[in-house]
Amino acid sequence: MKKIGIITFHRAKNYGAVLQAYALQHTLKQLGSDCEIVDYKCENIDNGYKPFQFSKTDPIKSILKSIVMYRKRAKKIEQFSSFYNNYLKISNKTYSNSDISECKNLYDAFISGSDQVWGPGKEGINPDSIYFLSFADDNQKYSYAASFGVADISDVKAMQLRPLLKNFQSFSVREKSGADIIENLINRKAEISIDPSLLLTEDDWDKISRCPVPKEPYIFLFSVRKPIKLISYALELSKKTGYKIYYLQKERLHKIDGIEYLDPVNATEFVGLIKNAEYICTNSFHGTAFSVIYKKNFAVELQHIGGRNIRAEELLNNLGINDREITNDVFPNINGAVNWERVDNVLLKERNKSKEYINKIKELIQNESSEVTV
Repeated sequence: MKKIGIITFHRAKNYGAVLQAYALQHTLKQLGSDCEIVDYKCENIDNGYKPFQFSKTDPIKSILKSIVMYRKRAKKIEQFSSFYNNYLKISNKTYSNSDISECKNLYDAFISGSDQVWGPGKEGINPDSIYFLSFADDNQKYSYAASFGVADISDVKAMQLRPLLKNFQSFSVREKSGADIIENLINRKAEISIDPSLLLTEDDWDKISRCPVPKEPYIFLFSVRKPIKLISYALELSKKTGYKIYYLQKERLHKIDGIEYLDPVNATEFVGLIKNAEYICTNSFHGTAFSVIYKKNFAVELQHIGGRNIRAEELLNNLGINDREITNDVFPNINGAVNWERVDNVLLKERNKSKEYINKIKELIQNESSEVTV
């Protein structure tokens, strides 16, 4: 059996990142692949989640914030480490960008994805070439549902990305905008595949789901970006329904009356919080994705300070759910009808198409091996 190495953001202390990694690995195994996540230690990711953060632009504020948030950040690291150890199959060795080329002889192929592994980064900073499989041989390079996280690429970034993309065997991206970027940069076609979290069904996720709060009607509020109207919407919904709000966010320094804040929970509890909620209010892609998986009444804030969540927007458009966006002017009806039968049919079709693409990778790997043997 041929062995596949997955290159992804598994070290990020982010619910979507680790759950999509779990889902992709789980699906590859279901389809008969021997696979594991290559434990690439990206310094930028690891540094971003250290309990003690120091900023040169505002050193005093960053030090004070780190003191206040130290316990919470340390607990979050512990929670995510527990998930890695219990639910992910990870390579025995941890690699850096200086020695990861050693692992290319241990795997027959590599899959980069999902998540925003192909994020172009800020102007003046090069994208991390490891997530473009720069260390691997050309015949080992594949992607699954990789995301650029943006709809457009600047001319400078185009020059950086073009050589990194040109030698892949096949492309799978998560958004149509990503397929357009690849076609514009290197004149290649890319499959559009669903996020790995959506490859698994409600029954699949139930197997790892745990709920850390009492099983009574509640509103689950989850944000990864600084909210604009999201909190106001949740408070109004709470006032109308009488339901308690449980709020999970990246970091909190100021309390808001009427909201119960959650300490860091592990990824299985994140799934449970969505599964058992009466309502979901979020500005997160994966908050949206899991709301769809569990057929929840949900509302999503797509616009955020500095941009727009095109990933969640494209997902909802593809599913025909177009009336759940919170804006400055519109508070949507969270109880509005959704044609869940249509959603299920779309997801089934997309799951089958995505699994066909994964099986195609397996066939290409096998054919490559046969040609070498001959």
